Amino acid sequence: MNGGDVPDVDDDFPLLDPDALARAEAALQRLSGQYLQWARTDMAALEANLARVPDDPTALKRMFTVAHDMKGQAGTFGYPLVTELGNRLCRAIEAGDAMGHVAELVAALRHAIDGQLVADGGEADN
Repeated sequence: MNGGDVPDVDDDFPLLDPDALARAEAALQRLSGQYLQWARTDMAALEANLARVPDDPTALKRMFTVAHDMKGQAGTFGYPLVTELGNRLCRAIEAGDAMGHVAELVAALRHAIDGQLVADGGEADN
């Protein structure tokens, strides 16, 4: 403690071992090459469930789960646009938005994945 009520940073957040951090970063780098394949698999699941929505009351729940996973993974691997679109899709599903809006967001996600749009997608990620 620093004498006040505020704990020192080191008390609550021990320093990371630089070697452990380097190993974690290397592992993420190795996994990043697989991200687009995972994202394409997730897109196939989103699109298949979108087609089932009129007849399957659980399809939207499955879409939410996939979109939630996509938004979490995308930022880690350098696809913040996919994170943003995945978040919007989750919010649209939660809000019960018209299926047209959900379908538009699925299409936008498909475009971001197929175009490998890293960063924020501006200028189609020149």
